[in-house]
Amino acid sequence: MKWIWKLLKRSKVDPLAFLSAKLIDGINRSESRRRALVLFCFIYLNADARDAFMLSVDSKGFDVLAKVPSSRSKDGISEYVWKQFRFPFKEEARDVETFCHQLVKMEEEAVKKVSGHSGLT
Repeated sequence: MKWIWKLLKRSKVDPLAFLSAKLIDGINRSESRRRALVLFCFIYLNADARDAFMLSVDSKGFDVLAKVPSSRSKDGISEYVWKQFRFPFKEEARDVETFCHQLVKMEEEAVKKVSGHSGLT
């Protein structure tokens, strides 16, 4: 039993844990942020998402639930399924400000990539 207490003493709470519900709710209520999640699926994972919601956040990244075409289609018509994706941060987010900065940076990179491929630059 002592080993459990030693392990618990060494464990640390993720710095975003206390505010994760508010972060997730704020992002999921924002249409522009949800569009950004769809864009992340396309740009970073080559997944053709039709909709997306943030599921969880932590200092190392975030999880998204996205509506993507299933691998099977009936008569050439795609059906959609909800699939979970993980987006890791390049650097650990030790506070909310850093988390938001990382998210905005990812959005800017994704928009730049789309603009570069579409000839909009």
